[in-house]
Amino acid sequence: MKSTVLASLINKLNKNKTNGLIHLRSISHTVDFAKVLEKKPRPTDSFIIPDTYYFIKNSEGLYVAAVLDAHSDLYWYVSKKHRGQGYLTNSMRKVILKHIFQYREKQKISINKNELSEKNFKASQNVALSLGFTKTDDNSCDYVLSNDNYKTNDNIQGTKILFTEKRLSELKHQLNFLATSLCLIKSEIEVKLGYSDFTQNLDELVHMIAEQKDCLEDAQKWSRGR
Repeated sequence: MKSTVLASLINKLNKNKTNGLIHLRSISHTVDFAKVLEKKPRPTDSFIIPDTYYFIKNSEGLYVAAVLDAHSDLYWYVSKKHRGQGYLTNSMRKVILKHIFQYREKQKISINKNELSEKNFKASQNVALSLGFTKTDDNSCDYVLSNDNYKTNDNIQGTKILFTEKRLSELKHQLNFLATSLCLIKSEIEVKLGYSDFTQNLDELVHMIAEQKDCLEDAQKWSRGR
């Protein structure tokens, strides 16, 4: 993961130019959990799953650091003006690792000296070691951390954000659009190749997606009542 990508995401957040591709949920005063697509999907793209991120803010609400959770690895970046001030280490120790270890037993990271400047390599290594990561082998660039030191009884989920009526309506229309688009694809396949188990499965999926607009509204009502 290039630092330029992480820096770009931080910049977009601070300028409020997320274009609907970054969805945030606050899990502490200084850390937001997020799902991110780097660019809007196009019909010619392969299937893309949003990435999982943590974005770190300072006391003034300015985003200063980002952590990409790739599950088998973590990639982090701190804005140049805010390095050496403990933002990354403190957020990792107090919030992010505790959140991660709610769902897994151990975490691996790679810090490759050949891919980083000497200064950035030592800085990343110092962060990892201070958090309790240990090197798996003298000849390896991999470090590992178990959840032993980060177990907590707290359920770190953050604050729910209910949709406005306008946004709820927009999402319901998007679901209708997806169902209609898939129905058109199914119809073309059915006309050209004939009816089959495949087109039947697509038809069932069309109706399932179309029905989700009502389920979305029910989900919002359920969340409001909890």
